[in-house]
Amino acid sequence: MLLLDKENITVDSARKIVIVSDNDSVCMSVAQTLRTRGLENVDIVKEDFFTAPDLAFLAEETLGVIIDISTESDVKVISENVYAVIPQNVWCCVVGHNDSISLAQKLLNEGILYFHSESQLNQLVEKIVSGVNIPLVRHTVKIAVLGCKGGIGSSLISSHLANEIILNNKVPVLLAQGPNGSQDIDLLFDKKIQGDIVEYDANFDLFSGNIARLPLSVTDKYNFIIYDQPIFNVNKENFANFLDYCNSFILVVDRRINSLRVAKQFLDECERMRTTTGKPIRTFICISDNNMETSKLMATTDIEMLLKCPVDATIPFLKKTDSKTVLSIDLGRVGKKEINTLMMRVIGMVSRHKKKEKQSFFSSLMKK
Repeated sequence: MLLLDKENITVDSARKIVIVSDNDSVCMSVAQTLRTRGLENVDIVKEDFFTAPDLAFLAEETLGVIIDISTESDVKVISENVYAVIPQNVWCCVVGHNDSISLAQKLLNEGILYFHSESQLNQLVEKIVSGVNIPLVRHTVKIAVLGCKGGIGSSLISSHLANEIILNNKVPVLLAQGPNGSQDIDLLFDKKIQGDIVEYDANFDLFSGNIARLPLSVTDKYNFIIYDQPIFNVNKENFANFLDYCNSFILVVDRRINSLRVAKQFLDECERMRTTTGKPIRTFICISDNNMETSKLMATTDIEMLLKCPVDATIPFLKKTDSKTVLSIDLGRVGKKEINTLMMRVIGMVSRHKKKEKQSFFSSLMKK
């Protein structure tokens, strides 16, 4: 179906085409080329796409987005940022200074069209006007939040992580709770859920059950799927099942050795899978200090030493958790900051590089 043919151009003109660029010349050239083809509803956002804060696009108002990536050529960086802010069913094209067929092909494999900003603007507009082969659906990013011990708050973290993505990026998110856990997502959100996907709020849907059984025609509408699933009660021989469905994992641990042991077993399986298949697997560690006593058991640097990977977030002990819904629970200033940091790292909007922290006495001994 054509995006902007003669029969629906009046309807589509109610939705705008957004240009994102901090380069005046690119903004002017792209906007002028669009307007000469009768596309007058053009909005210009004069920002660097990769550093602009609070970029968000509403699907009801936006027909498509044209992004100036300038000289950026890292496909992973480009695609992760596009997935994070461009809603599914809103087309996206990128323009840049790199006249590379290889870059264009790699981005096309990610569902993103690329055009050389100095020679292919006319081809860009022709694509938009004809609507031929412009991807409206990109890869859905699937993030599994894996509880390495029961009752340490992985469902709380999953819920607030999903909500944080929606609040910051205004893209569709599905929060799913797997069958091996408490299966209390209906109580957490005070919402009746009976086997089907249920709308909770704008861009926020809920599901209870095995997410892998949902057809692609259903899950493709979401930019992100957050899959809340415990693994402390799963045989380690079955860890590969999670790796078949997702490639991004948040391991929720506390400071007790039994939860860290489960996390280490899963990390070892991830490393084995990377080595044997070459699959790009991303793992993140989130400490949940849900208990005042256990929050003092082991230093964060010691946990990093044992797991041989950095800790990405630490959710502090919460004194009050008896709210009507899980999102009504106040994480406090520190907790909110940690969830936001975790969200930004997981969806690829900030680097995971962190400043070197002062080592604990135990870590120093281990290194010696």
